[in-house]
Amino acid sequence: MKLFKRVPFSQVAFSRFTLNKSLAQLVFGLFLSASGISFAQQVAPPASSAPTTDDEMSKAILEKLQKSGDIVIRPSDLPPKPPPKAAAPNPVAKQEAKPAAKPVEHAHWSYTEGPDGPANWWRTSKDNLLCSAGKQQSPMNIEGGILVDLPPLRFDYKLSPLTIQDNGHTILVNYAEGSNLSLDARQYRLVQFHFHKPSEEAIDGKRADMVAHLVHQHHDGRLLVVAVLMNSSQEASQAENAAFQMILNHIPLVKKESSSPNGVMIDLNQLLPKNLAYFTFMGSLTTPPCSENVQWVVLKEAAVISKQQLDNFSRIYPNNARPLQSRSGRLIKEAR
Repeated sequence: MKLFKRVPFSQVAFSRFTLNKSLAQLVFGLFLSASGISFAQQVAPPASSAPTTDDEMSKAILEKLQKSGDIVIRPSDLPPKPPPKAAAPNPVAKQEAKPAAKPVEHAHWSYTEGPDGPANWWRTSKDNLLCSAGKQQSPMNIEGGILVDLPPLRFDYKLSPLTIQDNGHTILVNYAEGSNLSLDARQYRLVQFHFHKPSEEAIDGKRADMVAHLVHQHHDGRLLVVAVLMNSSQEASQAENAAFQMILNHIPLVKKESSSPNGVMIDLNQLLPKNLAYFTFMGSLTTPPCSENVQWVVLKEAAVISKQQLDNFSRIYPNNARPLQSRSGRLIKEAR
């Protein structure tokens, strides 16, 4: 800590002033102490000649200042305190390594009856509350719709490298960018499609053997799902569905794994029926978190698959369909 400040005498300006005796003696003593000389040695020759009046004391101080050249000022007559000793460094405490954070796991849910089944999906996560409280839940029974002129569906599906995932709930195919659906002047990008057995939606109370859900997304984030019903046929004249067979050929051997066979391309147009008339209504995702405000388009005509194709899928997922949900007064439009 800096205790002294040295100021050149040439920089000190004096004006006429009057010091009382006690204050003058104190100031004069401070300057003498800074030089290590006693007041008696510097100012008081014989006692008879020591300054006694204020004027004499002031004159003596000025004479001392003129001889010293520099003024040394310190805030205290006490000797400066020695600098504090540096504290010995504390030994670094050995820190135990924290365990790695566990990976976040999504809430488990299933299609079987029980605590994680469809009736309890809303209990498996706070994100799934709509599965119970929603008013536009899917699937539902399609009946009593109004017959109207609906805009045509315009599919623009390109070939895509085959990428299949068995996610533990269904067989899902991710589709490459560039394939779109246009409806009522809006364009939706095909993102992925997957399968349910039996079909989740019903028409006049009847479900199809299977269904393919083709998930599309508009650039504003809104979803549109096209449901392609699939019925099996035992007639010899009915060939296997080529697109569905390609998927069955390359299903991963292990659940929750993916398969991307090199050079294999899929054409989803092969799964579409010839007649593209449809029903449409508002609904939700049919799996947790059961998000709503999804537009549904259900094709009235079913695609045909072979009995063997149906049986093969059934061995992997014998039942992965959500039960029918309440219509809750929703409007259904049907193409006439």
